[in-house]
Amino acid sequence: MIEDMPAAVMTVEPGTFRIGYANEASRALMRRIEHLLPIKADGLVGASIEALYRQPQQPWRTLVESGALPHAARIEIGPEVLDLKISAILGADGCDLGQMVIWALVTKEVEAEKRIRHLAHYDMLTGLPNRTSFHDALISSLVASDARTGLLLVDLDGFKSVNDTHGHHMGDILLGQVAGRLRGICDGPGMTVGRLGGDEFAVLVHDVPEPAAAAIGKRIVEALSVPYDLRDGRSIQLGATVGIALAPVHGNAADLLLTRADMALYAAKAAGKGQVLVFSSAMELRVLERLRLEADLRSALETKDGLFVFYQPIVDIETGRVTAREALVRWHHPDRGWISPAQFVPIAEQRGLIEQLSLFVLQSASREAARWPDGARVAVNISANQLGKGTLVPTILAVLVRSGLSPDRLEVELTETALFGSETGCIDDLRRLRDIGVRIALDDFGTGYSSLSYLQMFRFDKVKIDGTFIRHIATQPESAAVVKFVADLGRRLDITTVVEGVETSEQLDYIRKEGCREAQGYLLGAPAPCDADAPAIERLHHAHRQSLQVLNRKTALKRRI
Repeated sequence: MIEDMPAAVMTVEPGTFRIGYANEASRALMRRIEHLLPIKADGLVGASIEALYRQPQQPWRTLVESGALPHAARIEIGPEVLDLKISAILGADGCDLGQMVIWALVTKEVEAEKRIRHLAHYDMLTGLPNRTSFHDALISSLVASDARTGLLLVDLDGFKSVNDTHGHHMGDILLGQVAGRLRGICDGPGMTVGRLGGDEFAVLVHDVPEPAAAAIGKRIVEALSVPYDLRDGRSIQLGATVGIALAPVHGNAADLLLTRADMALYAAKAAGKGQVLVFSSAMELRVLERLRLEADLRSALETKDGLFVFYQPIVDIETGRVTAREALVRWHHPDRGWISPAQFVPIAEQRGLIEQLSLFVLQSASREAARWPDGARVAVNISANQLGKGTLVPTILAVLVRSGLSPDRLEVELTETALFGSETGCIDDLRRLRDIGVRIALDDFGTGYSSLSYLQMFRFDKVKIDGTFIRHIATQPESAAVVKFVADLGRRLDITTVVEGVETSEQLDYIRKEGCREAQGYLLGAPAPCDADAPAIERLHHAHRQSLQVLNRKTALKRRI
């Protein structure tokens, strides 16, 4: 029975420790490794087991006589690894009849186990410690030393565009090169580099003061900003932003230090790309303020309290007729008053609230526009986060049906930023909207570097020239040239051109002369609420004025005292 078993089995005689029996599986196994041993497969029976079991620290005699059986061991013979399971063979009276060895060649299994352990602790793409391993190193550093420890979080600037324009394979090559540069910079004693995921890396530095940590961060930014040579001969340039937290001054717990380094990184990115910032308590206050504002916005979206839609006219320059009105969301906070859209719209986009906010604007604007006697269109802004998911078109259709607004009276405005990096899914959505009659406008035209390519990809109904160009038209010839070029392009392509931010009659005269067809700005009309909301808005303004008067009186009284 044992002879026919697929498992390799041998018996060892007591006293002499010679192999008394080996089944066919054992002889076959021996043939695979006999070139590494002084014995051959044909001479296996009768050979000493100690020729196979090479454990100088625990000879076979000691193993047997110490009563350590059963025993399991893995031994290396050259490049191969053997797994041995040794047990005692006892007679009916308890006497020692020898030992039985079940053995196997497990080299591939051991290599797989090592690979699994490596993958559990190291990033497969870059070979750097992964998030788990780096976190463990950070904990060990904080526990083992009272010295200052620096944690630097590194985020690449512009990496997403590389993935989107050159493909993920090229992005992986780039990440490998970034890892190599980080290793080169951070190769000193007590320095650990890890990849936390995506395009975010981390560096751990032992016993470092704040100026030295900031200096390392600057070297990282400089090194990662040097152009990268890719395999196809192309060169790509990225940037990097660094946020720093230091122990013990910013915390002694790993998670707290990571959180505060992340706050510093967020503040650095907000300050502009290529920045290096060390954590400060003011950053934490801003984060907490942002979280409170997010919670209040969620509540406002649930109740719709304090949320309004204002409308700013878009005017035909020649006739003065209002052709459309842009719907602009406004939020009045119960304690803070009016919150700027520049403050709360980015929060909505980053925290997954933008679809809910956009739906509120779309529903409100469609209902209101359906009642306008002049038949003007209504323009609604769409975020990048709403495109390419397959949900935008059904949502707009449902809103149009409920409001009774004709599709050709709705204009969807989106920016170049919304298009960049996800053109395929976006263009599919835009085509479906066009098929049902909705007009499409490209907003902030000229502020990106791919403006003309988007006009090739899709036939927009309207192009809106960003207000920054008309604002500096008298002092910057290049701004005037852009307006003139876009106006001429619009005439050739039969696309309506709208100039935003028109505030003076001189600006209006200029764009009329250049052939722009429509204009928008405070000269032609400020954003205003609908008639139904006007009384509520006036009450809020009145309450705000009263609060200011009370505050001014209190301030004046304090000064007199």
